Amino acid sequence: MSQRHDIVLLHAPSVYDFRGRDDVLFAYLGNSDSVHVSPIFEMPPVGMLALRDHLERRGFRVGWFNLASRMLRDPEFDVPGFLERLSSPLFGLDLHWLAHAHGALAVAALVKEIHPSSEVLLGGHSATYYARELVARPEVDLVQRGYNTLSSVASLLAAGRDPGRRAGIPDLVWSDGEVVRVNPPPAAPLDYDVAVDWGRVFDDGPGRTPYHITIPQAGCRYGCRWCGGSASASRRLFGLQGEATRPAASLRRELASLAGAGGAPGGPRGHTATLIDFFHEEDRALEEALSGMDRSGIGAVHYSLHRLPDLDRTRRMLGGRRVVLELSPDSHDPAVGRAGGRGAYTMEQMETWIAALEREVRSFEVYFMIGLPGQTEASVWETVAYCDDLLRRHPRGRVVPFLCPMLPFLDPGSDIFEEPDRWGYTLFHRTLEEHRGALVAPTWRTRLNYQTADLDREALVRVSYAAVQRLTELKVERGLLPTAVGAGIVDRLGETRALLDRIEDVLSLPGGPERDARWGECRREIRGYNDVHTHVVRSQQRPVDLGFADRQWFDTDGEIEAVLGR
Repeated sequence: MSQRHDIVLLHAPSVYDFRGRDDVLFAYLGNSDSVHVSPIFEMPPVGMLALRDHLERRGFRVGWFNLASRMLRDPEFDVPGFLERLSSPLFGLDLHWLAHAHGALAVAALVKEIHPSSEVLLGGHSATYYARELVARPEVDLVQRGYNTLSSVASLLAAGRDPGRRAGIPDLVWSDGEVVRVNPPPAAPLDYDVAVDWGRVFDDGPGRTPYHITIPQAGCRYGCRWCGGSASASRRLFGLQGEATRPAASLRRELASLAGAGGAPGGPRGHTATLIDFFHEEDRALEEALSGMDRSGIGAVHYSLHRLPDLDRTRRMLGGRRVVLELSPDSHDPAVGRAGGRGAYTMEQMETWIAALEREVRSFEVYFMIGLPGQTEASVWETVAYCDDLLRRHPRGRVVPFLCPMLPFLDPGSDIFEEPDRWGYTLFHRTLEEHRGALVAPTWRTRLNYQTADLDREALVRVSYAAVQRLTELKVERGLLPTAVGAGIVDRLGETRALLDRIEDVLSLPGGPERDARWGECRREIRGYNDVHTHVVRSQQRPVDLGFADRQWFDTDGEIEAVLGR
């Protein structure tokens, strides 16, 4: 018996058929290793949850199902069989991160095959950028552009298939059967009135990880040239001049949803809030956030900071909580940082700031990148040496450096993507279809959509593995990582790099029996490797695999079981 909805929201894996692939290596470090997800990118954008809650408050029947997470947790999960049990005139998929180009389009095609009379809607940053290309594809009917699509999707559901009413929905890209229609953006920038009911997330899913993400605004005031969410990219994509601020009531409502919510060991103060980016720079937003965290009993906070707040402001942000402060200078060299759009403070300024707060902060995470403009291989190694210096001078593990290659793609809409020659880059994939195909390339060297004047794709692969390995060894030497954990990471890096080299060697051979035989052997190795590593969630933050025993906040197993009637 099918479940009837007004809209079904789906999150697809990065590569749809990852469970059966023996020709694509889902390599360790191949997703930068900076985000705590598997190579399948099973974590959805939080806007999907906000959209579900918004539509349900307006009386629509919404189904929300994380296919990627379920496919990881259940190797036997039958996606077509599950989709057959659903009934809806509209299926919505996120194409926020371009890493989902293969999976989102494959699921869209599957939906159209199973439900030919239903329409498929896509949204998110990447969908906004590639809206015209998407609507030209047979598996996509509609794209809702924009950074806040809540009211627009509600209007779309109310309009049904009436062309006249659809023509009035801002930023909707659609076809009237003859030509593609691109509706104009809203007359004025929208507030970022987006709130997730986190109490519902945890109460509906006992045992879920007590962790949530709050994003205080859309857009950005800064100009990181590699970022698809930068100030200039937001102007290109959304027409934003600076940031779209979040109403105080929206922020209060979201933080209040955590008060008394289940799922947190030891009570609600066990909840971890990750408050992203810049609200700390606005007095009103900061005070709203702090008072909301006090009312909701949030006892642990992870702040992501692009600048160094003054000490008084930072201490107000701490508020007696267990706080992690995330800093992203990108490079130890301010000249390289500035070339990438950061470099706002020197390492000496950062260290002085850290020293003043070190006794009050649980830890400082300091992120450096590989793949920046003007960055040479020698510069990467100088960053590694600087990381060693940080570890030496902060022996208690309060300051933890990370080194992350920019993978798998340089963001469409970013300054560098739009003007690669100006910043010393070469692009290999520009269209959505080219990126979709790149996601099923055998290795991440050819998956990369860029190289720089100083680091070609082969050099990016080589220096990434070598530098991350050396930083891992330094963390062991300085007592930050247990010897066994560090050895395990080094072994995985070595195993992965050796297999990547074998694959590249085989693919470089001319066609013939020898190549066929060696490629067959490689495919067996790839399958064995993938069977392990696509079910392992490790990152530089959390290098030990915690397995799938504890449910993540984004899992929808209960909702899927209800559809399956179990």
